[in-house]
Amino acid sequence: MRASRSSDGTPSSWFHTGAPSEELNGVLRVGAAIPHEIEQLRTLFDGVPACWHFWPDVDSPEIPELLRRRGLELFETEPLMMLADPDRAAYLERGRPEPIEDVADDAGLAEWARLWSGVTDVDDLVTGLREGMDRRSTRYLLWRDGGEVLGCAAVVTCAAGASLEHIVTRADHRGEGIGTALTRYALALALAAGARRVVLTASPDGEGIYRRLGFGTVGHVERYA
Repeated sequence: MRASRSSDGTPSSWFHTGAPSEELNGVLRVGAAIPHEIEQLRTLFDGVPACWHFWPDVDSPEIPELLRRRGLELFETEPLMMLADPDRAAYLERGRPEPIEDVADDAGLAEWARLWSGVTDVDDLVTGLREGMDRRSTRYLLWRDGGEVLGCAAVVTCAAGASLEHIVTRADHRGEGIGTALTRYALALALAAGARRVVLTASPDGEGIYRRLGFGTVGHVERYA
């Protein structure tokens, strides 16, 4: 898991870094539409921004209303996409493009966090991000060109598979293939680590890219905060 504090998935799945970002603390799945369970999770994340995930295809339909009663509001809906054929060797045949770097220290995490978050004061974010790196569950990638960081991505692996996350290209360099190259390399890392199930959620800008790389939509996720 990506954080030092996390659940074992019973009854709910969550992670808690304490960092000031709703993307670094979250309830990945509420185990049941039980008010007491949700109240316990609300207490756990009291004072910490957190993202709550609801999966309409599999979760109890009462959950969104229970979340709203506790002051949580829907802020986005995205498709969940899964790699259709993990045996395609083409993913593994490509080497690492020269501009891509693996983040190895706090200085690199700070550069990653500045691009990802859009803020300059990232010390607390670095502390949260480092938990995933220290636990060897998360690899952070940078795209650097001419000394400037133009893109970032992350690969999170666990026993169930891998997810590709936080694929961001600097606004003035979008449309140059940076996001596609980062996604392809992140996917190669996930497959090389032995993941048989690779997933991501897609923004409208990225959905076409991911389809071309072999991902297909298998559901949707609603996020609340």
